[in-house]
Amino acid sequence: MKLLKVSGCDDKTCPAVYVSDRGTAVVQGEHVLNADGLELGQGETAVELPAETVLNAVSALVESGTSPETVQRLRGL
Repeated sequence: MKLLKVSGCDDKTCPAVYVSDRGTAVVQGEHVLNADGLELGQGETAVELPAETVLNAVSALVESGTSPETVQRLRGL
């Protein structure tokens, strides 16, 4: 899988959002182990991101000309 960072700082150790060459989103953030309402399936993990990082990622995708279908698919994640 190849990733393209669409939001986050230049440091490699901060919250970020990437899109993959498979048309999926990959997020980097603080690991969440326990939170009310969180139910993880086998092999799943949860991370916490600032809302600003997510909003910046969506804006970057729209501005880059990413197809509306891809943006819509990512919104449904």
